Amino acid sequence: MAREVDVLSYLPPIFHEIKEMIEIAKVENPLLDALWQEIESALLDQFLLSATGRGIKRNEDMLRIVSMATESLETRRFRLLTRYNEQVPYTRPVLRNLLNTLLGENGYELTINTADKTLKIKIELTVKGMYEAVEQMIERITPQNMVITVELRYNQHSLLANYTHAQLATFTHEQLRNEVLT
Repeated sequence: MAREVDVLSYLPPIFHEIKEMIEIAKVENPLLDALWQEIESALLDQFLLSATGRGIKRNEDMLRIVSMATESLETRRFRLLTRYNEQVPYTRPVLRNLLNTLLGENGYELTINTADKTLKIKIELTVKGMYEAVEQMIERITPQNMVITVELRYNQHSLLANYTHAQLATFTHEQLRNEVLT
């Protein structure tokens, strides 16, 4: 919501012709623009989904989360969302609801085996950068006696069958397995 401030427009028309008032307005306009931007950033930083880098950093500091310099703002925002959305105690509906919120309903495969006490989650390739955040969240909210496996869901033959050999020949085997194909 960019807003330009023009101090001169707030003054009576008689002042629009006075050189001193014009010069004062020219000096004050950039200061008021900067102040307006700071106010807008402060408002955006109140909510994680609209927070700027400064707001994300502030939330990370409060939760004692250390982020890497190479991480994108979206990955850092996702990590914060996982931390704020954690709910204990662990139940299947809570876990499914949490995963649906964070990854989307089709963004993962969840397998729970109560007899073997195992929990397996396969995450879509589209959220590969958020893998570690999901893994840490699952470890925090699930019971300690469960064996947890979090994996990436790689491209399957059924997806690759839609492409011709010539189209697939432009990719390496690793790219075919690990990259999101459009």
